[in-house]
Amino acid sequence: MTQTAQNLLVHRARFVDYNGANITALSFSHGSRLDKRTPSDLRLALGRSNGDIEIWNPRNGWCQELVIQGGEGRTIEGLVWSNISGEPLRLFSIGGSTVVTEWNLETGLPLKNYDCNAGVIWSMAMNESQNKLAVGCDNGCVVVIDISGGSGVMEHEAVLQRQDSRILSVAWRMDEHVIGGCADGRIRVWSALKGAEMRGRILQTMKVDKSKKESTLVWCVTYLPKIDQIVSGDSTGSVKFWDFQYSTLAQSFKVHDADVLCLTADETNTKVFSAGIDRKIYNFSLAPSSSNKKAARWVVSSNRLLHSNDVRTMASYQSKGADFLVSGGVEKSLVISSMGSFSEGSYRKIPFVVPFHKNVLVNQQQRLCVMWQQSTVKIWAMGDEADSSNNYKLVCKLSLKDEQNISTCALSPDGQVLIVGRATTTKMFHLLPSNDKLKVTKLDNDFLLKNGTSHVKFVDNSRIVIVSPRNDFLLLNLEDEDSDEKPVKIELPDLKETNTGIKLPHINSINHLDVRGSFAVISRICGAVDLVNLESTSAVPVARLMNLITAIHISTRRTIALTTADNKVLEFLLHEEDGVNVGTISPWCKKNKDYLPKEFEQQKDKCLGIFSGSPDDDSIWFWSSNYLARFDMSQDLPLNTRKRPRKHKIDENTVTDKSTFIDEGEEEDDEDEDLMDETSDLLKSDLGKEDSTNRVAKNNKPFFITDKYRSLLFADLLARDQIVVVERPSSTSSSAAAFDLPKIVF
Repeated sequence: MTQTAQNLLVHRARFVDYNGANITALSFSHGSRLDKRTPSDLRLALGRSNGDIEIWNPRNGWCQELVIQGGEGRTIEGLVWSNISGEPLRLFSIGGSTVVTEWNLETGLPLKNYDCNAGVIWSMAMNESQNKLAVGCDNGCVVVIDISGGSGVMEHEAVLQRQDSRILSVAWRMDEHVIGGCADGRIRVWSALKGAEMRGRILQTMKVDKSKKESTLVWCVTYLPKIDQIVSGDSTGSVKFWDFQYSTLAQSFKVHDADVLCLTADETNTKVFSAGIDRKIYNFSLAPSSSNKKAARWVVSSNRLLHSNDVRTMASYQSKGADFLVSGGVEKSLVISSMGSFSEGSYRKIPFVVPFHKNVLVNQQQRLCVMWQQSTVKIWAMGDEADSSNNYKLVCKLSLKDEQNISTCALSPDGQVLIVGRATTTKMFHLLPSNDKLKVTKLDNDFLLKNGTSHVKFVDNSRIVIVSPRNDFLLLNLEDEDSDEKPVKIELPDLKETNTGIKLPHINSINHLDVRGSFAVISRICGAVDLVNLESTSAVPVARLMNLITAIHISTRRTIALTTADNKVLEFLLHEEDGVNVGTISPWCKKNKDYLPKEFEQQKDKCLGIFSGSPDDDSIWFWSSNYLARFDMSQDLPLNTRKRPRKHKIDENTVTDKSTFIDEGEEEDDEDEDLMDETSDLLKSDLGKEDSTNRVAKNNKPFFITDKYRSLLFADLLARDQIVVVERPSSTSSSAAAFDLPKIVF
């Protein structure tokens, strides 16, 4: 590509009918501690109505690390963590059944399904010691489950005294009592302490206001330990504060126009937040009395309308460096605000279309667009400029009968073989053009049928590379009958064990895979990058970064390009002359890594994908859900004289943490709070002195960015001078064509 302005055809594909699922559960992995710094292993678990569970990392402006796929008929109605010092984090879920599931975060598969045998579970809570679960069932029982045996162990401990109405919500008072909100308008308190005289009995019952038309439902309860009060939210729109000791109503507020579905409180128990069907979040504050400390009264201090539909769930977390109030519901977007400055503070809405984990791919050779969602795969054929009025056509819709949702797909370069991967099985299909459609035939492969897939890519038309749910890296020849369908397992370099890795079993899981020619590159959630030579079946480490890698790509320049969660761009060279010498920073990266354009580096949206220009072109494209950017790697970026962000040293490696909420610039002083990805030995500090020679003027356009394309699901090169941008349909106006071809000039 020359340094003059270029015209490039952009296909705006708006026909991909991607629909998200409601947010039904939220849970932070740690309890609030204002006297502690934010631990590096803090995570948010998010559950959706389609059974998916997402793990989010709040550092660097919130990144989605992991998606555990759901399945047909599944839903997530409750999530809790068990966090015991020195042991891995454990995640439990419930969802419209009699079963409590503990998840293996490393593989994304259930570790243990425990049937309570007491009716459908409506609610779940963890005790203060993090070793017991209480679940509320629709037959009126509270079942206490002992989880102290360690990972994968759930044992029945007790069934507390049964009553006649279903238990919609539960909360613990330390380890001693279980508080339940019931469908008959009552709040009940059970004794749950082992060995207590009244163990299992109902000790207290409190009644909320009755509705004239129907029975009142107590949808949510929470306990405030510092002031010994219970807070309840019910179907009349009331939020009530109860004195635990005397089982009396302290205060009542009818502020919501409809059902209150969720409650949460800050660490000091002086702020309570409620939300529900009327979309508003109300903030209650405890106003102290100057004369009598016990006379403190709750007041409604503010309310905000941050959601466009029902709010189903909320969670909160506070520490020295963090202040989060997260909420979600029917709108499908995750809303992040602050408890301390709730009334006037800024908030962020992360839409469900942000594709940290892709569900779209584009086949250049056959001009096909593939989209998968839950158990359905759709394939469109894309036209060209000659017929822009009818430039796309659905040529295949494949609905799988299996229960599990699809985790990944791959299409061979010639467009004839489709691989569909799930957590426990992988299927292969042959696609044959027939009368403007694709005829689908199932292909048998015993190995694929018996093994799950988390990532898969075609090397050529006959070979594929697979990453299994257990992070095995496999090379499989689909046409080699002599191999008896057995793959070649390629050993990956070992990773140094860290404190964060002990707490988070999934931190060393592979999150990106890219293949070009005889090379494959993988990245892990912890920031490790490895290169695999598919001919010699050997793997070597490229880098050990201290940040989440959001996108990685082997470019036509024979380099590895990647972006991190703090919007940094790095490029590593590949040398094939005398063996493989990897891990060398490219000359462009040496000169330009600290001079990225501020309109790129300061983007709130993470870069989610990278693709190369045509083979004789040195440009590399970067895209996010809300922008498309291009770097001409044959030119240096203009020198940027703006003040560089303050940095601090940790383990002799430079780390910059720009998160709004998490501590910046302070040194770690707690063993358990080591920054994620301590190992950075392979990212050498020999990046060279900045060389101001050969830098170009700004008008030569070494960088281009546009936010014209919104709610991007995918972007890739379609032909030599054509790019396809896949946008979510609702992000465009109804009058716009579903597939058009504007020109982009840079």
